[in-house]
Amino acid sequence: MLPLIPADLLRALGLVLIPAAWAVAGWPSAAVMLLVFGAQWLTRWLVPGSALDWGAQAVLLAAGWFSVTGLYHRVEALDLVMHAAASAAVVGLVAVAARARLRRRGEDPGALVRRLGPVLSAAALTGAGVGLGVLWELAEWWGHTVVTAEIGVGYDDTIGDLAADLFGAGAGAALAVRGQLRAAGSAR
Repeated sequence: MLPLIPADLLRALGLVLIPAAWAVAGWPSAAVMLLVFGAQWLTRWLVPGSALDWGAQAVLLAAGWFSVTGLYHRVEALDLVMHAAASAAVVGLVAVAARARLRRRGEDPGALVRRLGPVLSAAALTGAGVGLGVLWELAEWWGHTVVTAEIGVGYDDTIGDLAADLFGAGAGAALAVRGQLRAAGSAR
């Protein structure tokens, strides 16, 4: 059994919000919160108790709950803000996973960033974040088409979401690369 850590309080909230979402808005909303809950456990596996764990969980919980309550339809640009924030958090998690993978292979992540350069490294992370954003938009379209028309899609929504994903992923990538370069510099 995993020892409890303070950040597990947000995971407990995520668990409670699954049936709450069902009660508020039906099973598709409960499925969204179940997806959020799964992502919360991914943060525990990758970065337990860190600022990224807390921050990513908070962003994902807010994004899911705003969807459940229909807040995106009532607050202009909230969807874009949340797409940017979620993309930044996801890119942070991708960077952590990539760093762990490199270390398992016996490679130095800092050396790789220095060899590729910070711009190319950030571009790769940004591309990963935007790629995941594209998959999310495809899932939204599928949900709108197959599950319920209440899931908002459309050309303007999709393009706006992807632009926000690009902005957030770029910001997250810049922070991740800067952090890796700092860590590599202090390790010397």
